[in-house]
Amino acid sequence: MTRSIATNRYNLQWYEQRVNYIPATLGINYPWINNHAGGESVNYLNVNYSTTFVENDLALIASIGITRIRAWAPLEQIMDWTGSLYTVNTPYALNIDDFLTRCNNHGLSVILVIGDGKSSGGYTSLDGKFQWTFVTGSNAAYLAALTTYVNRYKKYGNILMWELQNEPYANLTFSANAQASGATQTQTHAFLVTCYQLVKNIVGSAYVGFSDYEEDQQSQYQMFSSATNRTNLINDCTDIYSMHIYRKDASQIADFRTLTTKPKWCTELGSYNYYDPTASTHPIAAYNEFKSEGTNGFSGLSNPYAVRSIGADLVNAGFSLIMPWSVGDNDSMIQHLSDGTHLVKSLPTWMQSRYSMSRLNATGRSNA
Repeated sequence: MTRSIATNRYNLQWYEQRVNYIPATLGINYPWINNHAGGESVNYLNVNYSTTFVENDLALIASIGITRIRAWAPLEQIMDWTGSLYTVNTPYALNIDDFLTRCNNHGLSVILVIGDGKSSGGYTSLDGKFQWTFVTGSNAAYLAALTTYVNRYKKYGNILMWELQNEPYANLTFSANAQASGATQTQTHAFLVTCYQLVKNIVGSAYVGFSDYEEDQQSQYQMFSSATNRTNLINDCTDIYSMHIYRKDASQIADFRTLTTKPKWCTELGSYNYYDPTASTHPIAAYNEFKSEGTNGFSGLSNPYAVRSIGADLVNAGFSLIMPWSVGDNDSMIQHLSDGTHLVKSLPTWMQSRYSMSRLNATGRSNA
């Protein structure tokens, strides 16, 4: 019997090559709790903390096979602000102890987001808002609070990274408070360097840094793909190139293969994360596809398609961690039902199937 030889077979590009996902590669964001009544508790670590919600969420995450999460834990949620300094609010500070302990019990390593400057309006005690006046003025009170915070929680071995700020440079365009402060990239960089050096002196070899928005279609968000930005704004204040990418598919992503001086993570990933159907303020029209599980005009099942396409691109480019957004505020991924249970949607189901397939690696099978 003779065998026919396949001809004219399409040769996959490097970014299309199939990849094998394991739990250490494919994590998830858990920013805050959902109250199972149609709302979210973004400022959740103080009076809104619910051990029941947290435990059920973490158990669900672990049951999918996930071992790495990224969680909001701003110091401003567990420290009282007197107007001149921060003091630990012990009952609320214990909520982070509880959270990290529960994560450890479920085998979850945590990227701990300590600061988030995406805010508007005045600052009040325990509001969870990073105060941009620390960037443009004296930051002694903040550095003292940061020292206290890190010393308190450094005993937990499941902290994967101390994330000093979420999207600090992007917040100069996103955040009303950042804009009102008049903060510049240079001032923001100086602040990040100071915080990075302080925390590194406390935690040593543990990962410390920040994450930021990356978009190939707008130059102001080319934070990691630009060699100039990496040199001037990034390299000396983070151990990780930690990126947030919200695009349709791999065709819209920069080529990061030559970026090899630090580990590369995509700590937020999804389809388009803005609503602009006429492209009046963005180069591409979008309808918040990252929160749409159903068919849309750009990417079909938006989250699974974006994560599958972009994730394969990034892993093939040397990324070691991919984290879709998110549990807590994205019903297209996990719906939080009124009876306290959850409805797991297509993206986490796809993720779980990738972990299951990874067990077959020894047979030579792959699972993009």
